[in-house]
Amino acid sequence: MRNIQNWFLSLGMGLIFLTAGCGGDTKGPRELLDKFFASAVQQDYATTYTCYYEAYKAKVAQDEFIRHRKEASLLLSYKIISIKLLTGDTAEAEVQLTFGPSAKMNRKAPVMVTVKEELVKEGKEWKIKVW
Repeated sequence: MRNIQNWFLSLGMGLIFLTAGCGGDTKGPRELLDKFFASAVQQDYATTYTCYYEAYKAKVAQDEFIRHRKEASLLLSYKIISIKLLTGDTAEAEVQLTFGPSAKMNRKAPVMVTVKEELVKEGKEWKIKVW
């Protein structure tokens, strides 16, 4: 009986170490990505803008960002493929995006692309990093 208990204890400890080594807690970055892309799908670009880190917002005004996004292809959907914590304050994600048809781009059908996003923690919040 003791051998069985030790076996289950070893198995449990192994699973804990295994999951701890697989990227850690990605809840914060995932919440940010969901907020960022869901707001873009809903065309709530003011909310989308809040997801960027301060260096971006210092260079691009919110009204300029919103005007540019309204002129761009409509984001129809997104799927987070992976999130990898690099350090306690940085992460990267791979996200599959589906954009709608666009007369401006002479595209008659939706198109699917996969992008990589860099994430950085500013204070206690995760933000999208560009540049």
